[in-house]
Amino acid sequence: MPRRIGDVARGAGVGVETVRFYEREGLVDQPLKPMRGWREYDEAALGQINQIKLAQGMGLTIADMKVLKARAKGARAQFCGAVRETVAARLDAIDAEIAALSLKREALADWLKQCRRRGKRGDCPLYAGINALAPKRSKR
Repeated sequence: MPRRIGDVARGAGVGVETVRFYEREGLVDQPLKPMRGWREYDEAALGQINQIKLAQGMGLTIADMKVLKARAKGARAQFCGAVRETVAARLDAIDAEIAALSLKREALADWLKQCRRRGKRGDCPLYAGINALAPKRSKR
């Protein structure tokens, strides 16, 4: 059953501009515009958007999906290889983000521990640490 862009967007839980963005990026097939009237989307468009949302939920980027869509037009073995490479690269990136976040978490937890140890006396360790990083103003 053909649908207009607003129907597809609502059905997928995205905005109309999101559908247009996916079309511009080549992730959703753009239907032909009739001489008069509105473009009509088929069920495949809704399925493509749902696949994009699923992939994004797993951390894949638009660029990742474009590579996979391009490879999907080739042989199945070529596509499977591209999926493995793309997913492995994304896992490496996620692992790097987790490591960076772990370091930030440790630093913040250490600051909080210092703050709690201080109680109500002395300078706040967070303030002292941040103040030490601030550029010194010259006195004139």
